[in-house]
Amino acid sequence: MQIKKVQIDYKWVILITCFLMEFVCLGLCSSNPGLYMAAVVEALGIKRSAFSFGTSIRYITQVITALYFGTLIQRFGIRKMACVGLASLVGSLFVRSAATNIVQYYLGCILWGLGIVFSGGTMASTIVRRWFHKDIGKYTGIVMSANGIGGAIGAQIISPIINNGETFGYRKAYILSGIIALSISIFILLCLKENAEKENDGSGNQKKKPRGAAWVGIPYSETRKKAYFYLTAALVFLTGISLQSIGSVSIMNMRDVGLSEEFIATTATVSSLMLTVAKFMVGYIYDKKGLKFTLLMCELAAALSFMLKASRTNSTQGMVFAMTAVELGRVAMPLETVMIPLLSNDLFGSASYTKVLGVFMAMNSLGLCLGSPLGDIYYDFFGTYAPCFWFFCGLMVVIIIAFRRVISMAEKDKEAILAKEE
Repeated sequence: MQIKKVQIDYKWVILITCFLMEFVCLGLCSSNPGLYMAAVVEALGIKRSAFSFGTSIRYITQVITALYFGTLIQRFGIRKMACVGLASLVGSLFVRSAATNIVQYYLGCILWGLGIVFSGGTMASTIVRRWFHKDIGKYTGIVMSANGIGGAIGAQIISPIINNGETFGYRKAYILSGIIALSISIFILLCLKENAEKENDGSGNQKKKPRGAAWVGIPYSETRKKAYFYLTAALVFLTGISLQSIGSVSIMNMRDVGLSEEFIATTATVSSLMLTVAKFMVGYIYDKKGLKFTLLMCELAAALSFMLKASRTNSTQGMVFAMTAVELGRVAMPLETVMIPLLSNDLFGSASYTKVLGVFMAMNSLGLCLGSPLGDIYYDFFGTYAPCFWFFCGLMVVIIIAFRRVISMAEKDKEAILAKEE
């Protein structure tokens, strides 16, 4: 009697590998910078805005690197560049753990930015899109949801170490995170392979695809002539600056209004788990409801989160507002991760996907870069964050309206192209 061998489609191994990569990159290494802020500021004797400038340096690195993402992937391949990304992330953690001044700390932030480009959402969405050709939103959401799980676990690991009463206790948190990240990274690189099938370059004939599937798209030479391409890039930038300006100061704002460290740590853990749910949910809803509905849902969550954050106080009601605001903020967070690859795919398709994604990720990173110090600079001058919350709530309303126009313009072009293909 012969035993029949069961063959596993390697794309599922790739999906798990990408999930672990985002667990490390966006979760363990990137989800909880706010937990480090107070400890690093006190230990190095710097201002909050100086600490936040390190995040800006990280994003500047991301902006520059993202513009060459497509070219480098084409030349060196996914596996080699993922190795560069993961090595940079691990190096970043160890450099920041050893930093004795802010300049050395900033060097770690440069490595952090490089790592995020080549092992973060841009890389993961590119890998998913090359191995999966339908339900792209669902699988992208599954992979990106690892962010929340990694952040939740990371918060529980590092928070007690950072707040153990030692002046430089945060260094131990960085070192432990680096060891965990290194171990998982080795496993990732052993499993990761180049794509089995080449990405559609837009040269073949395709019939109209359902939501969540790739479509032939617009060549990049034509994409650059579209007004809504530049408008989309601008809106991605404004979304990034809005979310980062508020998100980066959320934990410090809770401390300022008198909420306890235990409540803040719990909030960070619960919000990370909510991020896991949100990213999976966004991908699933995109496949079922399409881009317009999913984008609006995330944008409304952001606007409501800003309003509630402006109303936080040290009271029972304030705690409810604080927790609700953070959870709504997590529903909005896919705007700077999951939604950017989906925007690139839905609006412009396969023919220019990699280049469009690189541009949009660069614009997103630029927004995050400029947004990172804004709230803290305002605080250093005026001693409060509240007006920032209201300003970016209003800006998000403008973004919502403008994106309706972008999608309307893109849908007309998409329908015309698909009609020709049929």
